[in-house]
Amino acid sequence: MLRGEQEVIRGVATDCDRFETDHLILYIDKGLLSRDAEQRFVSEMDRGFAATKGYLRRSFDRRLGVPKPSYYLTDRAGISHVDHTQVFLRAQRVIPSPGIAIHETAHLLMMSDRTAPRNRSDLSPEEEQRWTAMTGVWLPEGFASYVASELAPKLRIRLDGPFLKGDNSTVDAEAKQWLKDPRGRAVASFVGSRGAPENLIADRQNVAAPFYVLAQSLVKHMVARAGLATVERLYVEHTNGRASIEEDVRRITRTDLAKWRKDWITSLTAGLQ
Repeated sequence: MLRGEQEVIRGVATDCDRFETDHLILYIDKGLLSRDAEQRFVSEMDRGFAATKGYLRRSFDRRLGVPKPSYYLTDRAGISHVDHTQVFLRAQRVIPSPGIAIHETAHLLMMSDRTAPRNRSDLSPEEEQRWTAMTGVWLPEGFASYVASELAPKLRIRLDGPFLKGDNSTVDAEAKQWLKDPRGRAVASFVGSRGAPENLIADRQNVAAPFYVLAQSLVKHMVARAGLATVERLYVEHTNGRASIEEDVRRITRTDLAKWRKDWITSLTAGLQ
């Protein structure tokens, strides 16, 4: 993805149309959208950013070095992701489902320390593996998905997948279905614990899909019991910090992660055949 990012950034002057709103700068690869469709997309992006900012009560952290974040709508940088002050949106996914951008904006707004190991993209493979092994990868992904599922329907911004079929009102039912599926059971041990399943990035349909849905269901469970502010604090301090997921959950929620997971699984599997 890094090589794709660099290619996109190098070519913005000639390959992209540039738009600037009150909240962000958006680059759209030429030829992806008509001029009218570009304007509609820009409007949706700005509304989504403002709504996410208001919901989380967080502003873009200018201490990261720039006054506004830059978003790139392109198919040349891999899956949608955030790299410090830049957001890369995979066009083939985000054009039909612009609510995905809210997910990425949530990640962006929660970042406060670009030097923290979990926020860096320049770690060696060994360092990245070591940090992933003590990180609750389910937490940021589940939280960002939860936020997108809360906001997109209210803004009438389409959020069609790529993993969840509905929104926060259906996520638990969808999680139950994944627990009946071997693919869901294969990744379930990484939700409410530490690390990430193999091929999370490479196999989006069979690995990422169940992982994201189950992660969002667990985050919803925690928000309902501990409150949004507590789970938001957990996200910020864990992803911008250096402690293990078990340590951070125990310190911030005053409940062991194992108990959170057990209670969530129990609530999901009650009556599951």
